[in-house]
Amino acid sequence: MNTSRIQLEKFEGDGASLQIESPDYRRGKADGLLHAETLNATKVAQSISEISSTLNDMAFGYEEARHHLLGQLQPLVRQIADKVLPDIARVGFGAHLSELINLELEASASLPIHIGVAPEVLGALDSLEKQAHCVFVSDPNLIEGQAVIQQNGVEVFLDIPSLVLDLQTALNGLESPERSTANGT
Repeated sequence: MNTSRIQLEKFEGDGASLQIESPDYRRGKADGLLHAETLNATKVAQSISEISSTLNDMAFGYEEARHHLLGQLQPLVRQIADKVLPDIARVGFGAHLSELINLELEASASLPIHIGVAPEVLGALDSLEKQAHCVFVSDPNLIEGQAVIQQNGVEVFLDIPSLVLDLQTALNGLESPERSTANGT
């Protein structure tokens, strides 16, 4: 095996011979750079146009596929809406109603209850076992046997004297009328 070493010559100058650019060279170089920039801008614009066109085609294809898929699913959705949902609602109604009632009762039980009574009755109520959320207040517009219960904007009026009077009137109306000559005796 023979190995020989190759020595390359250097043709560089010692800095004494710098290449001088001619005006034609500079003009050609500027024209070439301008042409390259224009070509590059044209290619970028064409690429953006092609990408935009592809995205538009994809969007149209997506809408077409979505429309077709929804059209195919429509009978199934109708069956679910017409048959399954009413059955689910019927089965779950009682549990849902019970849950809502329990939530309302829990919320109502924690709200304060104001009970208005006649002033002369208020002293007698002091001996009752106190409930933390019940507050008895005097109401001069009420008489003995009447009360106004207020909680969260809802008001209930209790009127025992009117109830007793209505019951007495109804019971008195059941008495048989006295016989007279006008009705045949």
